[in-house]
Amino acid sequence: MLEFTGENEMEQSKDELWPYFTDTDILTECAPGCKEMTLISPHEIEAVMAVGVGSVKPEFDVDVVVTRADRPDVLEMKAVGHAPRNEFETVAEMELKENASGGTTVVWSATADVSGTIASLGGRALKSVTKRLVKKFFSKMQAKADEGVEANSELEAAPEQDATLETDD
Repeated sequence: MLEFTGENEMEQSKDELWPYFTDTDILTECAPGCKEMTLISPHEIEAVMAVGVGSVKPEFDVDVVVTRADRPDVLEMKAVGHAPRNEFETVAEMELKENASGGTTVVWSATADVSGTIASLGGRALKSVTKRLVKKFFSKMQAKADEGVEANSELEAAPEQDATLETDD
């Protein structure tokens, strides 16, 4: 099990940022390696993501369920990704906290189980790549917010019975 944590300072208020973090079009544009993202329901997303770690660059079909959405404070998602000879399961949480400057501190964490070729590269390589991708994601997200790009909040938490993902296809 890999664990990742971090924080990002953003200039806008959490109320201003929430629509950006819950708009699948914005997420598609900001998430590095995201080739497509489809909103299946307000709590289900399907995506195709290509992630490179060293010479291994699998393309994952990803199923995402929003497990918690407390606007504008907390967003939590579970995701399962499948690619040839690679799989992952992750839970990611993001908390938006108002800071002294009137902006927002985004505190995020994720746990991931990775298997296959990509896992053979080791946790250190995966953490390095994740750190770079997260930095790029927040940089793009800040740019969208700074530009005032229109964003529409589309995501909400799944009903409890839908909040789990089937992992054996």
